[in-house]
Amino acid sequence: MKKILSLVALTLLGVSAQAGRPLNVDDANVNDQGVAHVETFWSRAADGSRTLTIAPTYSPLPGLDLVAQDVKTFSGGPRSQTFLAKMQVTAPKEKSCHYAWVLGVTQWQKGEGQKSFVAGNTSCDMGAGTLHSSLVSARDAEGKDVPSWGVAWEQTMGDWTAHIESVAQRASKPLVGVGLRRDVLPGLQLDGTWGKQGGKAVFSLGTKYTFQ
Repeated sequence: MKKILSLVALTLLGVSAQAGRPLNVDDANVNDQGVAHVETFWSRAADGSRTLTIAPTYSPLPGLDLVAQDVKTFSGGPRSQTFLAKMQVTAPKEKSCHYAWVLGVTQWQKGEGQKSFVAGNTSCDMGAGTLHSSLVSARDAEGKDVPSWGVAWEQTMGDWTAHIESVAQRASKPLVGVGLRRDVLPGLQLDGTWGKQGGKAVFSLGTKYTFQ
């Protein structure tokens, strides 16, 4: 169960807007008002479990994203739905930092109950690249706090954007990974990640489609 909870916590970190996929570390960006996107990705965790995630996002107001996420585990594990609001505190500026708050709740379908979480995200334009960090406090159904912290460096290289990241969570092995994303058609992004957690490989492949 700890491995499954670790997978879900990392998935929650990956619920993001704008530059989110394929980062596990959430950023402080949101969509422009009236813009929506749908992220779909298949992932494999360190324990071998495989999940399919579908996450539509819409921005009804400036600086606000509303996200609904469905996670299905193919190996017989729990299925969950997550609902969250991402509120940008300060707008992005060149060679500066901006911030966002994330509030959400996860509902499990196999009697696990609800699990709530709150996160503080920071994104900093460093000129040569962008530094993201996210501190998450996730409270499980028993009321226990399961904090996690992640940091990522993102760099654009021509048509490709690459990143390197590390995520640590209480009672779990840290994750270290790399990823790539690229726009292949107007509004359509392909992305992938590969990493290690506890000496075992983790990876994901996904798409992100943005529209108005």
